[in-house]
Amino acid sequence: MKTKIDIISGFLGAGKTTLIKKFLEEKLCNEKIVIIENEFGEVGIDGTLLKKSGLEVKEINSGCICCTLVGDLENSIKEIMDNFKPERIIIEPSGVGKLSEIIKVCEIDSLKNITKVNMLLTVVDVERFNLHISNFGEFFENQIIYANTILLSRTQEATEEKIETVTNSIRKINPKASIVTNPWNSINGREIITLAENDLYDSIQDQDEVYLNAHRHHHHDAPEVFQVWESETSKVFMKDEIKDLLNGLQDKENFGKVIRGKGILKIDGNKWILFDYIPAKLEVKEMSGDYTGRLCVIGTDLNKEQLKDTFNNIN
Repeated sequence: MKTKIDIISGFLGAGKTTLIKKFLEEKLCNEKIVIIENEFGEVGIDGTLLKKSGLEVKEINSGCICCTLVGDLENSIKEIMDNFKPERIIIEPSGVGKLSEIIKVCEIDSLKNITKVNMLLTVVDVERFNLHISNFGEFFENQIIYANTILLSRTQEATEEKIETVTNSIRKINPKASIVTNPWNSINGREIITLAENDLYDSIQDQDEVYLNAHRHHHHDAPEVFQVWESETSKVFMKDEIKDLLNGLQDKENFGKVIRGKGILKIDGNKWILFDYIPAKLEVKEMSGDYTGRLCVIGTDLNKEQLKDTFNNIN
């Protein structure tokens, strides 16, 4: 039996890792699974979180597997098949990865006899749809066009009118995909997987034709458009100051346009926090201890010196 390959795509901060953890807890806990985690920078955050769940995680960092690391993805899949023989491989691409390119790698002849592309699922943040489509259309639309199933995130925070507007906009980009609008706490991961595994799409060639006819863009790779600043740090941050410090990432004049920030930091009292920043939203929660703090900031026109000065004592 061929190993299933599930690709869980979505723009920066949409909720891909949260969705994968939901799948693992509510449906896939008894399957033999390996996760391929691709971070745009060198400092892995999401891979660390998934490993804490006891999963086998293969990290491919320092770039995007849809452009500069295509060979790494192919070799990683072959290595996983040789060493682990899993029932399922879940690929979580970088948030700025092009889904079309990842699909093509997974369907090359050397993999077709041992694997099959299964779920093609894209997570879309309903609150930031307009922001992403207007600023990063080439990358954002590609993830929507090539998905079989589209799962809206943060719908519990949105109005019905907003959800309907975003759903209609997605339909214009991809009229064939199933769109799930239910809040995540009201739908079981088992139901989402059942839907996604039953969704069938036309061939990649047909998708290419739809894309070329409907969307005439310059073709860029992620490193041409997005910048990353990252570092590891042993600094201990003050609990009372950390939220103000992280909320300051929205200051475009100081830092440039930050579209994603995430990290693991040590705070006073020998505690650790996990933070996740997207424009106008910051989530901070305590977590179990780690070996060192680390941060990753992704955006455009980043002021890396200012970031370094703000998070002082970071090399």
